[in-house]
Amino acid sequence: MGIVKTATGSNQKAEQKARATKTSPADVISWSGCKDSQTSADTQEAGNATGAMSYAFMATLGQNPKQSYQQLLNNLRDILKSKYSQKPQLSSSHPMDTSIMFIC
Repeated sequence: MGIVKTATGSNQKAEQKARATKTSPADVISWSGCKDSQTSADTQEAGNATGAMSYAFMATLGQNPKQSYQQLLNNLRDILKSKYSQKPQLSSSHPMDTSIMFIC
């Protein structure tokens, strides 16, 4: 079997498995500014229009760039809860250890 056939054969098997199990081998981590039932707020900070979550993200990482995913999520929520009802969310395609460091 040639290299091209081997490569495409493997991809076809992986694609078939992904379709059958409705899963993906990709590791995806996603930050969201709020729950699905909420709306992310816009804000004005230092005279600039920005998203509330974006502002909180930059503020907490500016204060402490070395945080775990869990610490970062908690700090984002702490910053936003004083002004907004939105609650930031962290999600992933596979179970993850939230105690590992967020790398920025």
